[in-house]
Amino acid sequence: MERRGPVDKVTTAEPTNTNKDKIKYLKRYILLDREIERKIREAEHWRSRLGNMTAQYSTQPKGGGSIYPKEEVIIAKIVDLENEIDADIDRLITIRDGIKAAIDAVEDDRERLLLQYRYLDGRTFEWIASEMNFHWQWIHRLHKKALKKLEINVCREMYS
Repeated sequence: MERRGPVDKVTTAEPTNTNKDKIKYLKRYILLDREIERKIREAEHWRSRLGNMTAQYSTQPKGGGSIYPKEEVIIAKIVDLENEIDADIDRLITIRDGIKAAIDAVEDDRERLLLQYRYLDGRTFEWIASEMNFHWQWIHRLHKKALKKLEINVCREMYS
């Protein structure tokens, strides 16, 4: 018979949908978008390295290696990065659609606009306050109120 200690305990209770959980869910779009931009810059870096390579032909055998990767290695890195970027873009679109649908369900226009600025456009609270002609403290209160009204199933959607 198998004994289970306190560490092995399996819980089935669903975590609560706190504002902190909602913020973490909503920020996934911006974070993934930044990761895609970083990978695109890396792919451009490898393309430029590939463009700077020149072929050297000689009848003499060449010994030793180079500290620089060969063309095939660079091309493989570029292809791998582009495949990762494509998969990330597909995930980004899915995440954005889910976040946009949740935000669009908020009835109050000001709250909905604030959430769009913050989580789809990646704007700061200060920028949002200036754009919406409110004091930044009021924007924080409005944000908290909007998060309470936001209905998303963080547990189910967070890791899908």
